[in-house]
Amino acid sequence: MKKEIKSLTGLRGVMALWVTFFHFFDFKNEILQHIIGKGYLAVDVFFVLSAFLLTVSYSDKFKNLEVIRILTFYKKRVNRIYPVYFISIILIILLAGKISWFTFFINAGLVQCFFNPDRLLNIVYWSLSTEWICYLIFPFMLYLIIRYKIRGEILIVGGLLLRVALPHFPDMYFNPGGPANMWKSSKYLDIPYGVNSLIRTIASYFFGIGVALLPGFKIKSCWSVYAVFTLSLLLLFTTRGLVFIPFLSALMIRQLYTEEKNYLQMFLETRPVYILGNISYSLYIVHYIVKSQNFIIVGLPLLNTFLLITFSLLLSYFSYMLIERKVKIFKV
Repeated sequence: MKKEIKSLTGLRGVMALWVTFFHFFDFKNEILQHIIGKGYLAVDVFFVLSAFLLTVSYSDKFKNLEVIRILTFYKKRVNRIYPVYFISIILIILLAGKISWFTFFINAGLVQCFFNPDRLLNIVYWSLSTEWICYLIFPFMLYLIIRYKIRGEILIVGGLLLRVALPHFPDMYFNPGGPANMWKSSKYLDIPYGVNSLIRTIASYFFGIGVALLPGFKIKSCWSVYAVFTLSLLLLFTTRGLVFIPFLSALMIRQLYTEEKNYLQMFLETRPVYILGNISYSLYIVHYIVKSQNFIIVGLPLLNTFLLITFSLLLSYFSYMLIERKVKIFKV
């Protein structure tokens, strides 16, 4: 794999901020709400980006399933996800008071996607759970794709078919605690719990892997990147067209990976956006903890919201510096 692609780190930061605004704001302005209100799609872009980068990093290493390489892969994923995640669980327990041991172990084990959505300690944990499951199966998935020479186009079509069918699937999850207090989103494709959320993640992984494996594919002109970006913005004002946004994001990610200069890349590589990208994982977890406390700093609601977001950014920066960069569970 190449050295770090700063524009992709910046893209992750922009997506984290989009999710943050999505959770904090409900605009009356129709245009703003069409954009901010579709912020849940940023999570799908996270999945696509992870799948793309993992594919370009491990497509040579997972041509054969060697136990040492798979274990090293898992250790790196644990180091990336778990320190900030587990500390956030402890913080939520301290703020919320008593929770059941069953709920604690479900969240600590990152298996929330298989259980009653009421077991989520933090609304964003569903995506960490589904991505963790995808991490577990990724070496075997990539091995089979490479061994049987499954074309990228087939994976992309498979991802699109899953996305189209997903809103029509029945809810699927274990419910040991009795009837769930359902909070299914009315937003098209915003499916944040149960096995369906795992299928949503796998569909995005298909886009990321598929585009990474497209032979000789390259957007030759920077204007093509702008066209894909503009089309993605226009699709935010549709309903059914949203299924294409994760796929379009995969195309943009591949072009950014080539490091061919364009204005989008230059923006994503600016220092503030790059720093935002570095703290994006902490921000993704921290912002909803802050939001759920319903702090009132000032009496003006809009200003109060911006202050809470600023506070979330500050906490995320310290989380990144003190935990993400320093705490490693495994030596690899």
